[in-house]
Amino acid sequence: MWKKILYVLGTAGIFYLAVLYRSKGLLSVSLAVLLLPLLFLCVLSGVKQRLKFELLFSCYPVEQTGDYLVGLRIENRSGIYLPRVRAKIQVKSMHTGKKQWVKVRGKVSADGVAELAGLIREPDFGMWLARCKWVRFYEWTNFLYLCPRVRDEKQVMIFPAVYETNIKIGIRTRLFWSDGEQYHPQVSGDDPSETLKLRAYQKGDRMNRIHWKLSAKNEELIVAEMGMPISCNVVIFLDGEPAVMGRKESRAYWEMLHSISQKMLDEECPHYIVWRDRQYKEMLCRTAIRKVEDLMDFWCQISPDRMEKGANPGEYARLFPGEAYASFLMWNQKLELICNDKKIIQIKPEQVREQLMELELLL
Repeated sequence: MWKKILYVLGTAGIFYLAVLYRSKGLLSVSLAVLLLPLLFLCVLSGVKQRLKFELLFSCYPVEQTGDYLVGLRIENRSGIYLPRVRAKIQVKSMHTGKKQWVKVRGKVSADGVAELAGLIREPDFGMWLARCKWVRFYEWTNFLYLCPRVRDEKQVMIFPAVYETNIKIGIRTRLFWSDGEQYHPQVSGDDPSETLKLRAYQKGDRMNRIHWKLSAKNEELIVAEMGMPISCNVVIFLDGEPAVMGRKESRAYWEMLHSISQKMLDEECPHYIVWRDRQYKEMLCRTAIRKVEDLMDFWCQISPDRMEKGANPGEYARLFPGEAYASFLMWNQKLELICNDKKIIQIKPEQVREQLMELELLL
């Protein structure tokens, strides 16, 4: 601001001296200084046509904080340097309607790219929409600016943070047999309805595994390896109502779940996540998590404001009779993690990361 004041005072002083001494030279200088911002603005209007904008929005938080990056990427295809750029970006939760604003500023080099980024603090997880409310390009005296329209919008799914934890899947869980709709791509099993691969006969192979038609055609013994059904041998019950929790407790609830589920995927352990949705009355909702995409789909479909308590092994057995699983985890309203009816840990909201790193669990 003080630069603008000095600029105005300097221009007024030159004009005053020009009138006082009747100097055409000083008068020309004062007029040139006065018209200089308009000249720069004309140059800037030509640059505006050669700018490309892209909104930036990260779906994972910055390490060590709960902040998420939001910004504007500007590609300057002209050979003119832009000394000052300011923008205001609005992010809105598609679920709750809550809004946050981020102001960013910076400069863009000639024929260069600049990323002007700011932070939003601990947004609720779910789908968010980012829009650029305005962007301003100032000319070189910082008096006038242009406001090009940025039509780009970006939808981002904000996921809970994932922390390191020490969960191991034991042999009992890995070898627990239960029927499944999918088959392991590498490990053979005993399901006669699915053939994993065909290979030459080896000593010790059972006779009922020989593919007699192919063996007769190839004039050598061919063995068919059967498929191994992949089922969800672990069930995670969400016996809680996050809508009535405090902000810190609710965030801890989802971070704990996301960390455990992600770790189980790393351990190649398919699992169910089961919860009760008020909308479906007597039914329990469940999602099979076999790959990362399944976990992403889960976060897109769950509605925390409709969740309520009541997801437990007894109710699950009533609604899904005959469904077998090796182990279960129950994650309840009090932030207690229960494994096969045994309390393992109670999480403190401000110590989620530390307690997860210390957690050792064998399923």
